[in-house]
This record gives sequence, structure tokens and C-alpha cells, in this order.
Amino acid sequence: MAGEPILIVDDTPVNLKLTRILLVNEGYKVLTAASAEEALELLGNFHPYLVLADIQLPGIDGLELTRRIKQNAPTRDIMVVALTAFALKGDEQRAIDAGCDGYITKPIDTRTLGARIRGFLDRRSESAAGPAPPPPDSEHFSLPAEELEVLRQRFLEEGQEQARQWLLDLDAQFNANDAQRTLHQWIGTAGLLGYTAISRLAREMEAILQERPVDQTQLRESLVTLALAFTSPKDARDVPVPTGIVQALSGKRIALVGLPVSEAQRFSVALQRAEAVPVVFDLSKPPDATAMKDCRAVVVHVHPDTAGSGWLDPSSPIAHCPLILVGAREHLVALDQKVQLMARELLMDAWQPEEALIRLNRVLSQPPAALPKAAPGASPPLAHPRVVIADDDPTVLALVRAALQNFGMECETANNGRSAIELIRQKRPHAAVLDVNMPGLDGYEVLAAIRSEEIPVRVVLLTARQQESDVIRGFTLGADDYVVKPFGPMELVARLKRLLLR
Repeated sequence: MAGEPILIVDDTPVNLKLTRILLVNEGYKVLTAASAEEALELLGNFHPYLVLADIQLPGIDGLELTRRIKQNAPTRDIMVVALTAFALKGDEQRAIDAGCDGYITKPIDTRTLGARIRGFLDRRSESAAGPAPPPPDSEHFSLPAEELEVLRQRFLEEGQEQARQWLLDLDAQFNANDAQRTLHQWIGTAGLLGYTAISRLAREMEAILQERPVDQTQLRESLVTLALAFTSPKDARDVPVPTGIVQALSGKRIALVGLPVSEAQRFSVALQRAEAVPVVFDLSKPPDATAMKDCRAVVVHVHPDTAGSGWLDPSSPIAHCPLILVGAREHLVALDQKVQLMARELLMDAWQPEEALIRLNRVLSQPPAALPKAAPGASPPLAHPRVVIADDDPTVLALVRAALQNFGMECETANNGRSAIELIRQKRPHAAVLDVNMPGLDGYEVLAAIRSEEIPVRVVLLTARQQESDVIRGFTLGADDYVVKPFGPMELVARLKRLLLR
């Protein structure tokens, strides 16, 4: 059974080909155009149910293309979905004003694109919907490996050549506008092809070029890093968002407040991978309970100017909404205790998308009161809380102990899992900091033993890994938080203080 006709408009050949393959494999009839002008010509003889158009096209851009489609009687019933590397409130509004029926943020998640398109098409009226495409065969769901490898190799070769040319041109003929356009394309293409590091670096360099004046030293360093990423890329990986996280976040609106443009973009991409809906608010404006009523959580960027913001006021009308604070370690640590108590989670600068989704999933999945029950006779947190630290690295052990003691915490240490369990049984500490990789019993096994014995202790895991499966395993066993190595002692202090203050 034939699927609905779709027109893809994108001036990046790799994006165009890859998106076409994805949708053809989903059962859709697909035509492509490399410009808005070509798309308008095709629409004279081809009537798709949906147009998937990149916003930044040469000549006529994607928004103007949308206006022309919607203003023309024979084509105004066609759905138009914008492809964009941005997800800020203003960009969404401009797309809506132009007549777009929706938008998808780059980099596209290859696993969910078909479902996203299906969702848009399902919104059409029954009379216009036409036959639905057949469900994809499991054996045809992914891209042919040979074609994907060809696309990846071409992308790396072209990117390596372009980055090297930019380095040569930096002191003479470097064109910032052309570079921003190319970087914008790379953000989406690299993400599609599985090169998440290149996508992130391209986004960072694009943000540098948008600053005025441009920091030339920072630009050169960023470009060198990007060039090296093309020369020696990490293997492209297609890591799906865990089903449990998608189920928890799907369809939920998440407020993003005060994040820098590049951070808001990264967060939006992460949310859309989990089928959540990012909504951006201006930090300088007071929170509006009506505008926030459908948001399930709020993410606020913390910096020195945030202190008096209504978004961090415990008496605010939106104070009941689960809060995640994002920012530099020193800014988060310096927050007033009342504000720290409002936060359900902390995200330190240099956070990874996987970490953001995992922490957000915890915020939405666990009620505030879901904490280990205190055993009879257990002492509440005091001015000098007791903490057990377990790590087989003596340097880490010494640094963590010194940092915690500087903040008035009484510390006991262990260099292996068995010793850690015995200390926790004997001392009944308020918190335990456990390294995941210890000889004998590892941190997970120690955590499992603590929870099986119902010892009332907060547990923070130290891990050199940030794989989603490892973190989810820790939370499933009952961890209260985790910190990824290398970490700053102040981050650990901030997380412990937040846990112990509750």
C-alpha cells in the first residue's frame, strides 16, 4: 500500500539524501528539492501531503516558501514542517506566523523522524489524509550500512577540507557569514550521521561567531578543535534514548529560562529526542502562571544576575513546578539555601544531553517525598553531618575528604567496597560517596546492600562513565545522585548539601 507523498527541501546534499532514505524506508513517497525555487516549480505538478523544509535556504528561505505555499489556493492545504537548528521561542513564533504547521529541531533523531512525520500527518482531516503508510519492516527500518558509510565518509572529507581552509583564511579572507551558514548545516548533518561531538563543536563555534565583538583567540581554538574532530572523529554511534525516558518525557512541555542561545539549542535537541516539547522563557520577565500551566518542569540558568529573579523566588506562583538549576559550579554553590532547597536537580556547566534527560526523567518520575525511610533511632542531619567516602584511588579519597571537611562534614574513608559497607553499618552516616569501580564489591553492589538493609543514608555515586545504562542502573538501585569524573570537589559539596538540606 502506497504511503503519503512528501516533499523535502534542503540545500545540503547529505541531509537531503539521508532524510529521503529515512522516509522512503517508512513507506512514504518522497520527492526532493535543493532550493525553495525548485520546490515551488515541483509543486506545480506534484501535490504532497507534507513539505519538510529547512528554514535557512539560499535565495528564498524556508519561511518565505511556507508563506507562498499557504497563500496559494491550490497548495494551502499542504502541511509545512520547518527544519531548524534553533528552538527559541521567537523562532517558533516566526515559523507559526509564516504558516508552518510544526517544526523539528536539528540534529534530527533518525529513530523518531518517521513517527514525528506520522504525527503531523495524523492531524490532517480524514478527508485529506489518504491511505496510511504500512508499518516499517524491522529489516528495512535502518539505513543500508553501505549508503550510510558513504555519506559519513563524504561528510568527514568535506568538513576536514573546509575547516583547514578556514584556518588558513582566519587572518585574511575569512567570511564569518559563510562560515555560520556552513556550521548551521553541520549541526544538523553531523547529528544525523551520528557524529554528536562534531555537531556540538559546530554549534559552539556558531555561537562564538554570533558574539560581538568576536573573540579571535576563542574562535581559533574552537576551529582547531573542530578541525581535529573531522580528522580523527570518534566512531559514529546511534545510541537511542532509553524507552523508559521517552515514555516519561513524551509530550511533556519543559520550560527553559535564561539559557544562553547555544545551551537552549542543545537542551531543545535533547528534549526533542525524548519527544518532549521545549518552551523558552525570558529570564528578565516575571514568571507567568498562565503561560506556565502546562509545563511539567522548569530549567533555569543560574548566574550572578539571577539572584533576584522571580523564577527563583520560593513565594512565586510557579514555585510548585519541579525546578532544575543549570550553571557554573561556583554560581550554583553560592545560591541561597532556600533556592537550593527549591531545586530538584542540578546540572553543572559542560553537561551532556544524556545527563540532562536522565536528571529530568528523575524529576518527573519521582515525587519529592520518595526518599529512603529513616530507621528508628537514626539521627537527622546535624551541623556536622557524617559522610562515608569510598574510593580505591588514594588521591581522590584525600581530595574529597579535604573538601567535605572544609564544609564542616565529618568524614570516614574506605578504599574498597567491603570496608565501605562495614563503615556504613557501624557509623550510620547521613551520606555516602561511593566510587563505582572498586576492587571486590563495586559501588553498585555496595548500594544494593545498603538499600536491601534499609539503612537510611543518602548515596552519591562517583563514576568515570556517563553511559545512560550505567546511570540508570545506579538510580534503579536507589542512588540519590551521581557525579562524573573528572569533577570539581565543589560540585560534590553542592550536591551533598542539597541532599542533606532536604
